[in-house]
Amino acid sequence: MKILTVVPIYRNRFQKPALFFSAQFFPIGSFIFIPYPKSAYPASRKKKPGLVIQIEDLEKKKFFLRKNKIKVAKLNKSSIIFSLDKKIISAMRTASQKTGLPIEEIGQKLFPKKIIREINQISPNKINNLKDIQTFANRLTPAFINKKIGRGKAPTKSEKPEKYRGVQTIDSILSAPKTKKTSLYSEKHYLVNEIRTYFGENAKKGVGSFGFYLGFFGKIPKAIIYQYWSEAKQSRQSIKNQQKLFWWKVGQFTKTKNEKQNLPAGR
Repeated sequence: MKILTVVPIYRNRFQKPALFFSAQFFPIGSFIFIPYPKSAYPASRKKKPGLVIQIEDLEKKKFFLRKNKIKVAKLNKSSIIFSLDKKIISAMRTASQKTGLPIEEIGQKLFPKKIIREINQISPNKINNLKDIQTFANRLTPAFINKKIGRGKAPTKSEKPEKYRGVQTIDSILSAPKTKKTSLYSEKHYLVNEIRTYFGENAKKGVGSFGFYLGFFGKIPKAIIYQYWSEAKQSRQSIKNQQKLFWWKVGQFTKTKNEKQNLPAGR
């Protein structure tokens, strides 16, 4: 049984990679049919094309996946639509690392919109003429990718993908390097963005929102925030438990600070 990292293609775009386990063998670089990428991936759901970019052994990763509560969908019987050379996938990954762009954005830049649209329209019941797609695929070479994408510059330490919800051996694919938002005008604003992204927070209001984090961080020295975040990550627990540990430490700091402020004068 293998774990497949697949870049889905729907809505005429390369989407964020998804994980599947399958008993079938699909070479790296093959376009296959996968369930429409939503939260549950039921077998009966409409299938769309996806590009296989990484393969790992499920048995070797099973403990790690369970520990970090990473969901891997089951891929029932599928078929190969067409394939790219494995060297092309390697070149795409290298381009992603050098430019700091997610793998799906590299694909979006490489493939013409017309070709992406044609791939998007393919389904198990409707396989169109693949002549144009194959013609373009035959033109793809590592040299073509280097010329098209450019070497770019290596991402900084803070931009390098380290984890995506705890994933380590497939981190270079699933962790999408994120560029800094220009609206983040202070180090604490940027720190809020970094930590919220790490914990997978996306609330716009209330608990977990940007304002929620900033309200706490505004009362705590930056060095303390960095320390607590580092200690949480080094605990090697699941992302959810790391988040709980981080906020427990923040709560203890705030509680101690308030107690000191409420002490009578002279103490």
